[in-house]
Amino acid sequence: MRRLLDKLRAVRHLFAKGMVLWCVICGTAASAYAMRIMSRTGHDPAGLLGVILAFFGGELLLMCLKTVLNGAKMERRTDNE
Repeated sequence: MRRLLDKLRAVRHLFAKGMVLWCVICGTAASAYAMRIMSRTGHDPAGLLGVILAFFGGELLLMCLKTVLNGAKMERRTDNE
């Protein structure tokens, strides 16, 4: 168990990688569910799908902006030293 914990700590940006995977999985599941709604009832699930995908897309966008802006801050620190 200790070795597994050490391996997980050694992975860089593990949380970000997990969040990207989570958002992709949830977006795929929501799309599959929307297709199921459309095939069974004939109703258009565009509103539901749009809200769900916008939420997970927003999460990914915020994480991307955090990485980009933090990278610029880290470059300034290394330039000043």
